[in-house]
Amino acid sequence: MKKKTYLIALLVFSLGIIMLFGSSYSLIVGNLTSNETYGFEVANFDVEFLDNKKISISGIPETDEDGINNSKEFSFTVSNNSAYDVNYRLDIIEQGSLNMSRVIHYVYEVNNEGYSDVLTLSDNYTIKQNKVLKVNSKDEYKIKIWLSIDADEQFMNKTFSANIVLTATQNEYKYATTVIEKLATSRQDGIIFESGNYRYSTIDANNYLWFNCKEGFTKGDDYCEKWRIIGSFLNSKENTSNEYYMFKIVNTNPIEKVEFNNSENNGDYDRSYIETFANGAYYDKLNDSAKKIIMKSSWNIGNTRTSTNYYDVLISEKSKVYYGNVGLPNVSDYLFLGDNSFINSDNVILLNKSNNQVMILNDGLKLSDNNKTYSFLPCVYLRPDVSILKGDGTIDNPYEMAIKYPMNY
Repeated sequence: MKKKTYLIALLVFSLGIIMLFGSSYSLIVGNLTSNETYGFEVANFDVEFLDNKKISISGIPETDEDGINNSKEFSFTVSNNSAYDVNYRLDIIEQGSLNMSRVIHYVYEVNNEGYSDVLTLSDNYTIKQNKVLKVNSKDEYKIKIWLSIDADEQFMNKTFSANIVLTATQNEYKYATTVIEKLATSRQDGIIFESGNYRYSTIDANNYLWFNCKEGFTKGDDYCEKWRIIGSFLNSKENTSNEYYMFKIVNTNPIEKVEFNNSENNGDYDRSYIETFANGAYYDKLNDSAKKIIMKSSWNIGNTRTSTNYYDVLISEKSKVYYGNVGLPNVSDYLFLGDNSFINSDNVILLNKSNNQVMILNDGLKLSDNNKTYSFLPCVYLRPDVSILKGDGTIDNPYEMAIKYPMNY
């Protein structure tokens, strides 16, 4: 994502350095302050001070060797209690305008792996960066900090203040499909990994998104359509064998009635009236923002089965592929959801054909003549490089999606 950084927690400490000949001390005080989310929960960090809320160190300038030997360790842990692996960094940021950072030296270690080389704060304020912390894992930090031998009398009776700032990035999850994969791994939102794809499995899933929004208006019911994500499917665009995970989304509000087909075409979607309308007049009326994130992709249209067994139908559907911008829900999409389906409207057509008949939803699955007029629930595949900008997928706060990091196809 832009390498955008989100402040997750702030640890504040102050070093009150009083340069007296003899006994002097400084205090380091830890304080956890904030937690933030972005669309979905980015991270939930806990920070715990292991042994000291306050640490006394010498306020007298020291050589680096003496500083390492004499300084007491300042210890804390960073714990990831979120549902996602996170990429984070720690920085020491000087506060105020004293510019004491050039005479502050420090070393640190992570998880008892040995202390770093001596660092000068003004040269390198980063304790650790690009550190991946797995779910339910923690890192233990130890820091030694001292006033260097370079400090002269101008720093006597001065107070050095700094923040240890903990931040996390979404670099690993910049694409929406990866977010869904991580939610499935942590068994959230009713997402199930099945037959190589990630499917939402419940009617109350948090799988809502704003789509086909009017340009220049705030997202909302007055200016957008509220669609639902069927799942994240391995798919390809036309004239390539490269597969990517793409969101398959559906408008669960039926669109105007159209005759499906004439009898001689045996109910094939790729030669049907409804396909011509869906990929012609209907597609043309979509806003530019919607068209930008749609991928012309493959649709499984080969089902000739009247079976209500999900796996039988799924295999049959894969026997024929069509490429288009707009399709319909597959019979397998409906069967997978079972009685807990959010794809459930009367007299709407599904992708199916069987001896000049088509499958419709009408209090369950029923066969009907393919030359009759039906409503349909439009489906599209979104580009694999779509990102989640805002929202948490709930009905009151749907996802907002856009292309921020274009892939090269």
